[in-house]
Amino acid sequence: MRWREDELSQSSTIDASAFARKLINKHPEVGSRSLGANQIELLVPANKIRQVVTMINEEVHDALPESVFGIDLENDKYELIYIIWSHSNRLLLQLRVSLEGERPEIESTCDIFPGFEWHERETREMFGIEFKNHPDPRLLLLPDELEGAFPLRKRFQTDRSRLDETGITPPKTPTRTGGANQ
Repeated sequence: MRWREDELSQSSTIDASAFARKLINKHPEVGSRSLGANQIELLVPANKIRQVVTMINEEVHDALPESVFGIDLENDKYELIYIIWSHSNRLLLQLRVSLEGERPEIESTCDIFPGFEWHERETREMFGIEFKNHPDPRLLLLPDELEGAFPLRKRFQTDRSRLDETGITPPKTPTRTGGANQ
């Protein structure tokens, strides 16, 4: 365990804005914006993710890694969102990292926060974002035949060949109504 009960009771509350200023003073490439009461978004360059996550781990004694997930912005542009929560400080840190390319990559942070291990694996297999130095890059959710298919990328084409087996009603083909060009 990273902290003791007596440390929790004696700790002072960390202010999100003050923490962001301290982090930005150390890493000027990082940007920030307030998300509300003791919540901050940190805009982190991909090459600084390990330094920022390490500083959070060192400065926020009960930092809890909540989630890592990807967003496909189209045209080989992606974002990663890391959510870290501190219960005793009522502090929410959201890290936003922009990535580009057909095979985007970033350093893994699961050695700093082991709670991110499965989140990184899921993001890798769903979006094709490679987490360099991840200790276990095996598929987590998808069958082996979908490895490399990246089903949460917007350009992924769903194979509807087995739709009848599911019992789901297939979508109706849109019909055009009205207009002069019919």
